[in-house]
Amino acid sequence: MKVFLEPITKHNWDQVARLNVSDEQRRFVADNAYSIAESLFSEHSVARAICVGDEPVGFIMYESLAYEGKPREFNIYRLMVGSDFQHCGIGRKGMRLTLDALLEQEGAERITVCYVPGNEVASDFYESLGFHEVGLSNGEMVAEIRAEPTTDAPSSDQHC
Repeated sequence: MKVFLEPITKHNWDQVARLNVSDEQRRFVADNAYSIAESLFSEHSVARAICVGDEPVGFIMYESLAYEGKPREFNIYRLMVGSDFQHCGIGRKGMRLTLDALLEQEGAERITVCYVPGNEVASDFYESLGFHEVGLSNGEMVAEIRAEPTTDAPSSDQHC
């Protein structure tokens, strides 16, 4: 199964907006229609459909924190997979694609996610992707991934 990310466009926004999670998950996930509208009015937000084949089956949204003076940090603040497509690894693949794209950006240092405290499914999911909880902010648990530092400088025992 090939999973890929696609921009939200006039051709797919309605399909993405109609995706729903299970009743038990509704209190943890914002409505996709609201999130799509939010992304249109926030110059820092990037919204993507998570697709399998030609079909949008999920949604992810993130932002650069450059507007807060943190140009090397990103926040992933929406992730959902439609209830009919869950438990197939699609959310994990969509998140991995997003993380890889963000970590490949020059100078990327930190990526955060937030979730409702006590949501053990989210906590376990993010931990399995390498996130580490760092504390509460505005009533939500914040978890982060820090990029591995890279240096292009030669080691002290090399001669240039």
